Amino acid sequence: MRHPVRGFLIGPIVAPIAYWIGVMAYAWFSDFRMDGFRVWRELMVIVGFGLPIAYAAAFVWGAPVLYALHRLGWLRASTAIVAGALGGTLVAVLLALGQQDSVIRIRMPLAAGAVIGALAAAACWWAGQGKTGPHAPAA
Repeated sequence: MRHPVRGFLIGPIVAPIAYWIGVMAYAWFSDFRMDGFRVWRELMVIVGFGLPIAYAAAFVWGAPVLYALHRLGWLRASTAIVAGALGGTLVAVLLALGQQDSVIRIRMPLAAGAVIGALAAAACWWAGQGKTGPHAPAA
């Protein structure tokens, strides 16, 4: 990755948006209809709650793992995406454990956590690659 800071600033934004898309798809397939205002309100609540979690996961899990992969010479898109999937699964487990006695729970199945983590890692990798056009500076 040429620009890891840019990757870590942009990549986590994908996580709450992907979660929102999943929630909307679940609501649509379960015949739970929402009006336009409620859809956007759900997006704002999910982004407001999920974005800090996504950035915390990126900096507590993602940055050290990517650094270790870099030092080992294994830093590639595929290994970064697998690491993101593992991190997303870890976030799903921690959310489930932290909300055992809560009245209001955020539901995130392990598979959904893995997919969201993988998407965030892919976005981080893509954003961190930098410009590859003819006017890009030499690396």
